Amino acid sequence: MWRFAFLYKNITSRTLSRLSIRFRCKDRSGAVVCDDRFDYLDLNTDNGQIFGSDDAVYISQSPVGSVEVDLLEATFADGGTENLTRYPRVHLQPAKKLPAEIAQKLCERTHKDGLTVVPQVLDDGWYCACGAFHPRAEEGVWCSECGADRILLQNTLSSLLQTEPVPEVAPDSEPTRMVSDVRPQEPTRMVPPVRGERRYEPVNEEPEDDSDMLIAQTPRVQSAQRQRDHAPISERESDGYRDDMEEELSVDRRDEIADLIIRWAPPITAILCAAIVVIGYFLM
Repeated sequence: MWRFAFLYKNITSRTLSRLSIRFRCKDRSGAVVCDDRFDYLDLNTDNGQIFGSDDAVYISQSPVGSVEVDLLEATFADGGTENLTRYPRVHLQPAKKLPAEIAQKLCERTHKDGLTVVPQVLDDGWYCACGAFHPRAEEGVWCSECGADRILLQNTLSSLLQTEPVPEVAPDSEPTRMVSDVRPQEPTRMVPPVRGERRYEPVNEEPEDDSDMLIAQTPRVQSAQRQRDHAPISERESDGYRDDMEEELSVDRRDEIADLIIRWAPPITAILCAAIVVIGYFLM
């Protein structure tokens, strides 16, 4: 025989006196085996209190696969009522089970029993390690069923997971072979075959006598040279003196020009620079 009872919690700030629900029981194939209404009367339940565990809602001779519950109406001690069908139903994610070893250590650390669920925070509320779900409307961190602190549970579980020993990796059946470093090989250099040494005659370092060498001259230069050679000695000497004088005069003229350039170049340069500065000043 299967006996079904549901648990409820008053999350309002008012005292609840009555709650009406509608439930549907389905077998394992999904067929509805019971669809009925049930009223919880004379509750007198304050904020945070749980009720419904002592009220049998449905008794069945065959196994039931699932049960759907719809909240219809709530009546408060002050005479007010609340239509609960206008609130959307939220499908909660199933709670995650803790491994048996970690669950046992968590119970020992917190000195509480029945902590078998991973404490986690969802968008609509949070799961306690005891399996109770607390909606955000409660605005609390304490579990109303087991009295555990949500933050303390999460910190304790995190410390347990961090202290879990890391499984050792089994050693390889074959040891790793160490290979020495391979030196980079340089490309082979091709060397041409060695040939016989070439021999050269030594260079004659003695200067050659070029006194008998003649420089080619133009016909005009050769004619003037012949006239000079056949001229009298007095004329040849006067011609030589004249050439020397002309050469000295040309040298003297060049020296005078150089002296003039050296003497007048600095003042002329200074005058030009001053003129450029004055012109630039007026142009600005």
